[in-house]
Amino acid sequence: MSKKTEKDRARDDEDLEDEDGSTDEDNDDGEEEAKATAVHGRDDDDDDDGVEPEDPYWWTPHAVLSALVLIGLLGFFGMFNKTPLSRLAAPVAPAPDEHEHAAAASPAPAPKPTPRPAQSAQAPREMFGAKHLLVMYKGSRRAPPTVERTKEEAQARATEAMKKAKADPSKFADIVKEYSDEPGADKRGGDLGKFPKGAMVPEFQAGLEKIKVGEVSDLVETPFGFHVILRTQ
Repeated sequence: MSKKTEKDRARDDEDLEDEDGSTDEDNDDGEEEAKATAVHGRDDDDDDDGVEPEDPYWWTPHAVLSALVLIGLLGFFGMFNKTPLSRLAAPVAPAPDEHEHAAAASPAPAPKPTPRPAQSAQAPREMFGAKHLLVMYKGSRRAPPTVERTKEEAQARATEAMKKAKADPSKFADIVKEYSDEPGADKRGGDLGKFPKGAMVPEFQAGLEKIKVGEVSDLVETPFGFHVILRTQ
């Protein structure tokens, strides 16, 4: 009887522990559900009731963007070219350099004359000296109207004067006064002075070069008449 009672008591204790454990578990579950309910309920209330207030400056970015677009369009069509703002946007020319002003003011240097090649020194022309008498005829160059003799008569007269000059060259001046038709020959004694080669007509130059200094030439015919030449140089 006592043993059964102890067993019964033991069972009763176990049943009580089971009931207490279940009761504690139920209580724990209930508390967790209550917390969850409280948390979720608070969140739901916050989601439902927590509407964010409207930003009073929400239009500001749109207005700035619109203004920038409008300014870009006006600038594209050149609306700012006639306004003072265009001066700010216009490029500023750099200040002129003082050296550039000085270079522009100073005249350009005159080009240097091109040096000419040195002319080769010409060889001195050969000089001659001579005296002569001239017997002219009618029709010869520069013959005065007073000359009426023919060419043959002029040749004969010149041959006579040549023979006298060759016989005595020292009397050449006297022979010139007697026979020469050249104007002023009697005053100069027929002296032509000094002259370069080529100054006389070719026939006279050729006859002069055939003789030496101090010699008397044969008859030399030129367009002016017949010459008798005494070379002096």
